[in-house]
Amino acid sequence: AAMAAVPRWRERLFGLYFLSHIPVTLLVDLPLLLPDGLRPRELLEWYTATFRDPLMLQPPAWFKAFMYCEAVLQLPFFPVAVYAFLKGWCQPSVSTCPARHLFVTLAFCRAEEVYLSVLDT
Repeated sequence: AAMAAVPRWRERLFGLYFLSHIPVTLLVDLPLLLPDGLRPRELLEWYTATFRDPLMLQPPAWFKAFMYCEAVLQLPFFPVAVYAFLKGWCQPSVSTCPARHLFVTLAFCRAEEVYLSVLDT
Protein backbone atom coordinates (compact mmCIF):
# COMPACT_ATOMS: atom_id res chain seq x y z
CA ALA A 1 0.00 0.00 0.00
CA ALA A 2 2.88 2.38 0.74
CA MET A 3 4.32 1.81 -2.75
CA ALA A 4 1.01 2.80 -4.37
CA ALA A 5 0.80 5.97 -2.25
CA VAL A 6 4.09 7.35 -3.57
CA PRO A 7 3.03 7.53 -7.24
CA ARG A 8 -0.37 9.04 -6.30
CA TRP A 9 1.42 11.67 -4.21
CA ARG A 10 3.69 12.44 -7.16
CA GLU A 11 0.71 12.67 -9.55
CA ARG A 12 -1.02 15.11 -7.20
CA LEU A 13 2.15 17.18 -7.00
CA PHE A 14 2.27 17.37 -10.81
CA GLY A 15 -1.41 18.35 -10.83
CA LEU A 16 -0.76 21.18 -8.37
CA TYR A 17 2.27 22.26 -10.40
CA PHE A 18 0.15 22.67 -13.54
CA LEU A 19 -2.66 24.29 -11.53
CA SER A 20 -0.23 26.92 -10.22
CA HIS A 21 0.83 27.79 -13.77
CA ILE A 22 -2.66 28.82 -14.89
CA PRO A 23 -2.81 32.12 -12.93
CA VAL A 24 0.87 32.87 -13.58
CA THR A 25 0.37 32.42 -17.32
CA LEU A 26 -2.80 34.51 -17.34
CA LEU A 27 -1.55 37.34 -15.10
CA VAL A 28 2.16 37.59 -15.90
CA ASP A 29 3.01 35.99 -19.24
CA LEU A 30 0.04 36.57 -21.52
CA PRO A 31 -0.42 40.30 -20.78
CA LEU A 32 2.75 40.78 -22.84
CA LEU A 33 0.61 40.03 -25.88
CA LEU A 34 -1.76 42.91 -25.12
CA PRO A 35 -1.28 46.38 -26.61
CA ASP A 36 0.89 48.63 -24.44
CA GLY A 37 -2.06 50.60 -23.06
CA LEU A 38 -3.79 47.45 -21.79
CA ARG A 39 -0.80 45.81 -20.11
CA PRO A 40 -0.83 45.75 -16.30
CA ARG A 41 2.25 47.98 -16.12
CA GLU A 42 2.59 47.97 -12.31
CA LEU A 43 2.43 44.17 -12.15
CA LEU A 44 5.03 43.82 -14.90
CA GLU A 45 7.31 46.39 -13.25
CA TRP A 46 7.02 44.57 -9.91
CA TYR A 47 7.74 41.24 -11.60
CA THR A 48 10.70 42.69 -13.50
CA ALA A 49 12.19 44.23 -10.35
CA THR A 50 11.53 41.22 -8.14
CA PHE A 51 12.78 38.53 -10.53
CA ARG A 52 15.23 40.73 -12.48
CA ASP A 53 13.61 39.81 -15.77
CA PRO A 54 14.16 42.67 -18.26
CA LEU A 55 12.41 40.78 -21.07
CA MET A 56 9.05 41.38 -19.42
CA LEU A 57 8.98 45.17 -19.87
CA GLN A 58 10.26 45.34 -23.44
CA PRO A 59 9.83 41.86 -24.89
CA PRO A 60 11.65 41.21 -28.17
CA ALA A 61 9.72 39.64 -31.05
CA TRP A 62 11.14 36.15 -30.42
CA PHE A 63 9.97 36.32 -26.79
CA LYS A 64 6.47 37.31 -27.86
CA ALA A 65 6.49 34.34 -30.23
CA PHE A 66 7.11 32.07 -27.25
CA MET A 67 4.25 33.77 -25.40
CA TYR A 68 1.93 33.01 -28.33
CA CYS A 69 3.03 29.36 -28.11
CA GLU A 70 2.30 29.44 -24.41
CA ALA A 71 -1.16 30.90 -25.07
CA VAL A 72 -2.05 28.42 -27.82
CA LEU A 73 -0.25 25.24 -26.73
CA GLN A 74 0.47 25.31 -23.03
CA LEU A 75 -2.44 27.19 -21.48
CA PRO A 76 -5.07 24.78 -22.89
CA PHE A 77 -2.91 21.86 -21.72
CA PHE A 78 -2.71 23.04 -18.09
CA PRO A 79 -6.33 22.38 -17.00
CA VAL A 80 -6.36 19.06 -18.86
CA ALA A 81 -3.12 18.04 -17.15
CA VAL A 82 -4.46 19.12 -13.73
CA TYR A 83 -7.59 17.03 -14.18
CA ALA A 84 -5.73 14.01 -15.54
CA PHE A 85 -3.04 14.02 -12.85
CA LEU A 86 -5.51 14.51 -9.99
CA LYS A 87 -7.71 11.71 -11.33
CA GLY A 88 -4.71 9.42 -11.70
CA TRP A 89 -5.13 9.09 -15.46
CA CYS A 90 -1.77 10.51 -16.36
CA GLN A 91 1.82 9.52 -15.79
CA PRO A 92 4.47 12.16 -15.02
CA SER A 93 6.14 11.38 -18.36
CA VAL A 94 3.26 13.22 -20.08
CA SER A 95 4.51 16.46 -18.54
CA THR A 96 7.62 16.27 -20.71
CA CYS A 97 5.79 18.01 -23.60
CA PRO A 98 5.48 21.39 -21.85
CA ALA A 99 8.85 20.79 -20.20
CA ARG A 100 10.48 20.62 -23.62
CA HIS A 101 8.88 23.92 -24.60
CA LEU A 102 10.07 25.42 -21.32
CA PHE A 103 13.62 24.17 -21.95
CA VAL A 104 13.77 25.77 -25.42
CA THR A 105 12.30 29.03 -24.09
CA LEU A 106 14.82 29.16 -21.24
CA ALA A 107 17.69 28.44 -23.64
CA PHE A 108 16.72 31.49 -25.71
CA CYS A 109 16.26 33.64 -22.58
CA ARG A 110 19.70 32.68 -21.27
CA ALA A 111 21.27 33.36 -24.67
CA GLU A 112 19.67 36.83 -24.68
CA GLU A 113 20.92 37.46 -21.14
CA VAL A 114 24.48 36.42 -22.02
CA TYR A 115 24.41 38.44 -25.24
CA LEU A 116 23.20 41.57 -23.43
CA SER A 117 25.79 41.18 -20.67
CA VAL A 118 28.54 40.92 -23.34
CA LEU A 119 27.24 44.14 -24.94
CA ASP A 120 27.29 45.93 -21.58
CA THR A 121 31.00 45.23 -21.04
